[in-house]
Amino acid sequence: MPDAHCVELPVSSVLRRASLLRRSVGQLNAGSLPTQAYAALKRAAGAADSYSKLHDRVIFDDRRTGAPTVVAMLAGYKPDLWPFVMPRFKAALAPGADVCLVSPGMRHDFLEGLCRAEGWSYLSTATNDVALAQNVCYRMHESADMIVKLDEDMFLLPNTISELLSEYDRIKAEGVVNPGCLAPMIPLNGFCYRYLLEMLGLLEEYEDRFGTAKIATSGLALHENPVAARWIWENTAPLEATAAQLTDIGRQELLSPIQFSIGLIAFERKFWEQIGYFTVSRHKHLAKMSTLGGDEACLCAAATVHARPVVVTTAALAGHFSFGPQFSAMSDLLKSQPEIFA
Repeated sequence: MPDAHCVELPVSSVLRRASLLRRSVGQLNAGSLPTQAYAALKRAAGAADSYSKLHDRVIFDDRRTGAPTVVAMLAGYKPDLWPFVMPRFKAALAPGADVCLVSPGMRHDFLEGLCRAEGWSYLSTATNDVALAQNVCYRMHESADMIVKLDEDMFLLPNTISELLSEYDRIKAEGVVNPGCLAPMIPLNGFCYRYLLEMLGLLEEYEDRFGTAKIATSGLALHENPVAARWIWENTAPLEATAAQLTDIGRQELLSPIQFSIGLIAFERKFWEQIGYFTVSRHKHLAKMSTLGGDEACLCAAATVHARPVVVTTAALAGHFSFGPQFSAMSDLLKSQPEIFA
């Protein structure tokens, strides 16, 4: 096994330098200095900003092969799910892809051992920021033109990743839409669920119990009520059966008009570079504020700006365990009825 690599970044120094450069640029009148000097200051400020987005103190167990695709899972905070999630993840991996588990702000012995046994890379970062951790991961996997990102609470089918990548290529080649990212159909998702319930003939039953199945990013029974999450799982499990129903109905593509919950997406490295990487809110770290969801907000906003929408394909399916307020109750369901998630 290759030795772990520890990379040290004096982040505070970088930030101070970037702040001074921005202040200098802002105070300058373009006519008060030669054009070349003004442009050089702007480039330096931009370089410092980019550097702060792409570097952190890390431990990296490097098992990269230089594959054109990297599958990166954010993991470390929900170990109770790993006995269910990890076997599905392993079975779904695209042949020949590099695999990297990423732990923002922590390191876990089990994940380190799992990656060693499976030949996967393992990246842990000092800063607990999913956007920063992903930026570091994707920078390190410089040969990967395609990126598949998923969270540790996503339940995959054997063909979920391969279908997602195949559908991305097909949609891109058709040329009607240039995707910012492509997601599978996810039952517990504020965009997908209404369309899925309509397809399965369950919409009326759901709305009788939980009210109108609005399409929204947050604030719904779907996001907050554990009974709603349990109902979704009980009516879409086993996932294999739901996937078969969607296949019989026929493949569809849906364009999301809201901030999409990016539990599992595939996107191009070029798009990540085009949007200037995921935004890293260093000021929030200093203020001890949460940055959870920053990657999602950044990507979805950039998708609109660059006319590269979030696309959902019904040709692939993945289960999402729960949203935060539902996790405790759903964990009880996992213990009492594990067969739903197996």
